[in-house]
Amino acid sequence: MVLTCVRILFFILLAISFGGAQETPAHRLTLSGGWTRQIGGYAFEEKQTAAGLGLSYGRRFHRYVEAEAGMFTALDPTGDVCGRFGCVDIGDRFFWIPFGVRFIAPLYLGRIEFSAGGGGLYEKYTVSSPPPGGGPSPRGGWGGYFVGSAALALDRARHFWVGASPRWFLANPAYARDRWVQISGEISVRFQ
Repeated sequence: MVLTCVRILFFILLAISFGGAQETPAHRLTLSGGWTRQIGGYAFEEKQTAAGLGLSYGRRFHRYVEAEAGMFTALDPTGDVCGRFGCVDIGDRFFWIPFGVRFIAPLYLGRIEFSAGGGGLYEKYTVSSPPPGGGPSPRGGWGGYFVGSAALALDRARHFWVGASPRWFLANPAYARDRWVQISGEISVRFQ
């Protein structure tokens, strides 16, 4: 784990040293919303789905390299939990805080971009109303994430963008192995 962090920091410092003239705005703020689904898990588990929202910030150090961080959520993926005492909506949420590096491939005069990246992740699972008789319990843990993206500039100055991204969240809290994919549409604002 420590060796991985050292490698990431070394790569970020290397990317900073390559910084040259910026053709695109250096800062990116992105709002995303879409569909989130549990992947993996045990064969007997019912796979959960939920609406997903997110906000991310990126700082471009080089034309092709961006450091990013954000917060994403899956809203009420479990829904109603039923047992011998009746059904209860437990009001659960997954929160993911990813931080990492994204590599960018600008195309067509810099107005179309494809990107891919990944890095570390912190996951927090919350339950607001635990069902009587037991059920899912809150937890938190570390892991990693991967992202791919396609985006299109809406103006000549390349300040407003629309795009789509799949994200994979892989977390390993105690006694759980959470694997989720989130497919979302995105609206971005870029600025100096």
